[in-house]
Amino acid sequence: MGGLLRELGAGPSRTREARAWIVGRTLGALCHVSGWFLPMYGAGRLESHNIVEYEDAARFSVEAGYARFLDCLLAMAEVEWEHEQYFRARVLEHSGRRVFKVWPAPPPKSSIRGRYATPAPGAA
Repeated sequence: MGGLLRELGAGPSRTREARAWIVGRTLGALCHVSGWFLPMYGAGRLESHNIVEYEDAARFSVEAGYARFLDCLLAMAEVEWEHEQYFRARVLEHSGRRVFKVWPAPPPKSSIRGRYATPAPGAA
């Protein structure tokens, strides 16, 4: 991701980096207080949102004339999808799921690239 930003003459947002650091530290500290459930729950919700953010970034890059970024951004969305699945599975194993509503499941992983698939020549 840093390479894409450098190519655009930009860099990471200090505000977003600070927020991510705080969230990460908070989730880590929760492990010592609540056990593993709350950090897994929080991480899963974050990953769910990250999928959408990378899909949005992919769409915006194409619209802005940077289609060369598409594959990298979609790959990142797929990685976030896999992370979300891991955290979701752990959360669903825990009785805390009855207290904390589990976030909506993302669409199938294949849908991430599905919107960008081009039909084969001669296909109807």
